[in-house]
Amino acid sequence: MKVREYTNNNAAKLLATKSRKTDVDSLELCKTHFEMGRFLGYQVLEEFQLTKIDINHVQGIKTGFELSDENSVIIFGLMRAGLYVAEGLRSIFSKCQFLLGENFETDKINLNNKIVIVADAVINTGRSIERIIQQLQDTNVKRVFIVTLVMQKEAMFLSDKYPNIFFYALRVSDNKYVGKGTTDTGNRLFNTFDFG
Repeated sequence: MKVREYTNNNAAKLLATKSRKTDVDSLELCKTHFEMGRFLGYQVLEEFQLTKIDINHVQGIKTGFELSDENSVIIFGLMRAGLYVAEGLRSIFSKCQFLLGENFETDKINLNNKIVIVADAVINTGRSIERIIQQLQDTNVKRVFIVTLVMQKEAMFLSDKYPNIFFYALRVSDNKYVGKGTTDTGNRLFNTFDFG
């Protein structure tokens, strides 16, 4: 599948600007990552079915909607920088299973006929996310979505190599900059500059 990216979307531009400012504190950056994850969650939502339900409305019982089979969704936040992206997704898919880690432990979870949404902040070379994809390829998952805030152009090969995976990126970048120390995304999110 082609990477669905929102680089030129006005909302994505504003969100990306907020995240790239060097003078933003870590809590504000966490909130921005959450907002970006939420934005992407609404985009991913277009691939899901909705079911009509009755709701209590100010005018009496009316028809509303809910996600069909939402409890078949698993969100996996790739730690550590993917945490708040995953939380933003979770605000849309609120009844899903929610997991965090560096590796998807496929032997410890029932993945049969599940929809897995993997969240990460940045995909640089694609090696980390490809490891997760390969772990999931050997299971009976129904569908896999990879959601990231930034996907480097050099990692775009993943969409050709794994045509059955849905890729969503807030923006695609050809800037090969990789943060370190005070510019590392994880360090900025968690104020761990002394450890980077």
